[in-house]
Amino acid sequence: MTKQLSELIQAAEQLTPEEQLRLIAHLAESMSTRSSSSQEHNQPTTTKTGKSIWQIAEDFTKDLSSEELSKLPTDGAEQHDHYIYGTPKTTP
Repeated sequence: MTKQLSELIQAAEQLTPEEQLRLIAHLAESMSTRSSSSQEHNQPTTTKTGKSIWQIAEDFTKDLSSEELSKLPTDGAEQHDHYIYGTPKTTP
């Protein structure tokens, strides 16, 4: 793990649980896009643990209620600045 990634993870630990969930949703969506791209090139899509990003996300969210899951953003990639930095949402 790079020093920069370690520092970002430490900073993420200071976020509220809701902000962390938004960040995870954004990362999962971003990784899904990369995963789809790498599948087209026959590259592996699993992590060093042997789990896909979706399996990791499922493990993380398995204990969340359906109410908590429904609060997660569905536009995380499109509106990442809003969810990460609190900027106003952009219109398409």
